Amino acid sequence: MHIHKRQIFYGIILLLILPEISHASVSMTLPQYVNEILLNNHSLRANIKNVEAGYYSVLAAVGYQRPNINASLTGSYVSAQSSGAAKEYNVTVGNLGLRLTQRIDISGSYKLDAQQNIIGYEVSRANFDATVNTLIAAAEQTWWSAVLARENMKLQREILLQRSENHRVTMEKYNQELVPKLDIVRSEAQVVEAETLVKNAETTYLNLLAELSYMAGGLDVEPVDEELQVPEFDVAMNFDEALEARPDVRAAKINLERAQIVKTKGMSPTLDFGFQWTAWADPEMAATPNNREAGASLTLTLPITDGKQTKYKTLNTERLIQAAEANLEALRESTRRDITVAINNWRNASALEQDKQRQVERAEEELRITELMYAEGMGAQIDLINAQTAYQAVRTEYLDAIRGMYSALVSLKQAIGDYAPDEDGTWREAVSRYGKGKNILGEAGMQTLRTNSQK
Repeated sequence: MHIHKRQIFYGIILLLILPEISHASVSMTLPQYVNEILLNNHSLRANIKNVEAGYYSVLAAVGYQRPNINASLTGSYVSAQSSGAAKEYNVTVGNLGLRLTQRIDISGSYKLDAQQNIIGYEVSRANFDATVNTLIAAAEQTWWSAVLARENMKLQREILLQRSENHRVTMEKYNQELVPKLDIVRSEAQVVEAETLVKNAETTYLNLLAELSYMAGGLDVEPVDEELQVPEFDVAMNFDEALEARPDVRAAKINLERAQIVKTKGMSPTLDFGFQWTAWADPEMAATPNNREAGASLTLTLPITDGKQTKYKTLNTERLIQAAEANLEALRESTRRDITVAINNWRNASALEQDKQRQVERAEEELRITELMYAEGMGAQIDLINAQTAYQAVRTEYLDAIRGMYSALVSLKQAIGDYAPDEDGTWREAVSRYGKGKNILGEAGMQTLRTNSQK
């Protein structure tokens, strides 16, 4: 079974538009389980909503670049004051006006501000994709650990049955006075040990199921019970492709671009345009402009000094650029290391699986012969116990080798970003996805996504 980037991408879209589903205990395949994680993992839901909030935060942050219109209504009353025998009239003043203000970008700072905010969103989206990559890799690691734990549980139960049968044979021999009491003690100890191993295996399996349930948002999950397959190396990649696919590397590149944009900003002149119309004023001279009059203004501001704020901001951003460059190089090297380690682990586990497979075949044959000889009275019990112990050890080591193969494959796919959504995480994608706050994906679109996610 393979987890495709497109399935993860569609799962993220479903996470945005579908409500939570009811939980039930189910047996499922790995792709189905990954889809459940994308739909129900609470941490993932929180992260995607934070990314979505970041999108609208960008739109809000550049609001000052758009025209602002406001209406104002004022009124005042001043009572008449006495002056000797005379008394002035009460004074009532009021006005209603509309005002339009717009800052005109004459230095290019609008574009830089917008780019900086947009890049901030793209960084958060790339970090979210990195979170998905890590989460799905952890989920698949846990999945295969659970599958192998179930196989180990079956093995330990099989060994318990073998030792129980050997204990029964030993009891018959003891009753016929063919073996000493010591053989009974030994065979019974072997049964007790096998029972303990069964309980430990069952506990390990249940704990892994609990972890699977946690990652799926509380859904009780069990891997479908099917024949265990030895994995094949099915990853096609090279280092350059991995650098392009890994979302954390993408985030580092975007952070570097953001730091470079910040560096280009400094003291900039501003030009503000204002237009005001007084719809009503009483008395007519009580407002500026007067009743039924309009006025416009242009204000040019030329900064002279800002207390060396720009100087130190420039020094700050230069260091941030250097930090971003170093972080990008560190990620490149860590990617190279992760890929190398995963491939080495795969080769080791693959060779170990082949060796253990041959050892299992020999151990099975040795155990079969030893059991037959002991049942016929031609073999010693200690030889039987040694054969059982060797068989149990090599079968367990074989399962560990297969687990190592799956673990190495998952680590390699995580290293190349194979579990991340199939997207570039750009602002254009965000505009297409979120629009202006309305759900642009109708019921037909939702059905299409459901169908695609099941491919």
